[in-house]
Amino acid sequence: MRGLWLACFLLFSWLSHAWAANIQIEKLKDDISLISVVGEFTEGDDAHFKNLAITTDKAVVFFDSPGGLAGVGMEIGRTISIKGFATGVDRNAVCASSCGLAWLAGKIRFITPTSKVGFHAVFKDDAGQKDVSSAGNALVGSYLQQLNLNANVIVYVTNAAPGAMQWLTADDAKRIGLEIDLLTDDSPPQAGPVPFGGDASASYAPTTVTITPPPQPQGPAWRLYEYTDLPGYDLPGMPLKVFTAEDCKLECDGNDRCRAFTFNEAHNVCFLKGMASEAMQFSGAVSGYKGSDGDIRRIGHDFGPSLQFRTSRNVEITGKPFAKFNGSTLDACQDQCIATAACEGFNYYRNGMCFMFKVRKPTRNNLLSVAGSRTN
Repeated sequence: MRGLWLACFLLFSWLSHAWAANIQIEKLKDDISLISVVGEFTEGDDAHFKNLAITTDKAVVFFDSPGGLAGVGMEIGRTISIKGFATGVDRNAVCASSCGLAWLAGKIRFITPTSKVGFHAVFKDDAGQKDVSSAGNALVGSYLQQLNLNANVIVYVTNAAPGAMQWLTADDAKRIGLEIDLLTDDSPPQAGPVPFGGDASASYAPTTVTITPPPQPQGPAWRLYEYTDLPGYDLPGMPLKVFTAEDCKLECDGNDRCRAFTFNEAHNVCFLKGMASEAMQFSGAVSGYKGSDGDIRRIGHDFGPSLQFRTSRNVEITGKPFAKFNGSTLDACQDQCIATAACEGFNYYRNGMCFMFKVRKPTRNNLLSVAGSRTN
């Protein structure tokens, strides 16, 4: 049975970014369905989910969501519990806040070492001031009791302050008595980047700079990164036209939903974000987020400002590659291209294929691809 769920998990890795709608269902063999829930939970998503859920008796539900309305998350969770579905969070995907509440309802709860499942107390927003909602957390406690989860889990889920996030670890799950199924990556570790045709390897020291603003009694500190993009999770109405990265940061400070930003220096545009989970090398961009070092995963090495290179999701270079290999990771594919003098750009696909090109263009949109290229 676990092998069949694993097959669903791997299929979601290939399909998740191909679906445009927030909630979609894919029929698989053996009468099992895969349900994808991507994006922020809004009014009506629970009804949409229920309408899809009634069409199948066996399913695994995969999440990639920063959360949203707590009531919607709990209603989705109740449907999952009644149907006896499994739940999962893909590699490098995020399921936070109300999404975490829905994920907890799974009969089997899948995560990977790079999945991020987070919880915090339910809050009410009173004129921009986030205060813990006693009534809301009482409803969450009742919901978790209905899922037959113990008191340790209930305290863990509702303990973090509204402006913080309690990120679940395997050790935490064991300590609080929460059963999870940790799917580990059995592929061998990737070697460091080595130029094709040579034996030299390079070691690069991280050049991340942490800038701490004046001390504030509440809220996490800002962490700012040059030549870096934080992809995804854009708030509605983006981008904003501003003149500096500091202006972009101030816009984020003035928006209660904003937890991160990316400023494009070439076009003077600002992208405010509800959250961030990964950082990519992107010359000409400055990004920042509120949180700790462990909240963001760097894709590959941090090569510093001397490297003119940009990596972006949902795009691919067209043409004939001069090298290709499988069993790769995004980190290894990017770093291998950077370390290879002949490589002007790369494509990486979620099935582990890496293609290297001597050209940077033309490009086209592809929701299943990540591409990077030199910009000098």
